[in-house]
Amino acid sequence: MADPTDADVAFAADVLRNLLHRIEAANANAATGSPTGRYAFLVSHAWTDGAVLHVVYAAPPSDRNWGLARDTRRSLIDPSAWNAADDPALYYYLLDLEENWPGGAVGVPGEDPDLVRWSGDPLTTLPGRLSAIPEAHRYVAPPVDPSWIDRTPPVITQPRLYADPNGPLPPRPS
Repeated sequence: MADPTDADVAFAADVLRNLLHRIEAANANAATGSPTGRYAFLVSHAWTDGAVLHVVYAAPPSDRNWGLARDTRRSLIDPSAWNAADDPALYYYLLDLEENWPGGAVGVPGEDPDLVRWSGDPLTTLPGRLSAIPEAHRYVAPPVDPSWIDRTPPVITQPRLYADPNGPLPPRPS
């Protein structure tokens, strides 16, 4: 792919910022038991390199380090670039993090705790160990903003009443 333009670089930085916000909001919801927060992703490092975003995280209860690399010039849902109506951060969150949630993969005794397991694309020239990632890429989560927590009560639906088509009609609710 051609060298990224200034617009590509700015777009990648914006997508990473939005993805990190989405992760922090979901983490806040997961911590409160909100139905909109299913998983926690504990980000340790995040950076962009040209048009490529990188996020290194843990997905409890897994104690392994996971990495995501994505060239933001390519859409995950279309063979072309993202269009103005798309929300790339949402798709990276849903498809790369939630759908491929690695939290069930727990390390084995003697496994290197510094190892980073990368997914996404491109996967070349990525640091294979946490200790190889520059300190400048360390991510510190902001304080939890209470406005991120979804306090909407879950929808309670009434059970459907089914009747025998050949039998008497059920009584009407009063």
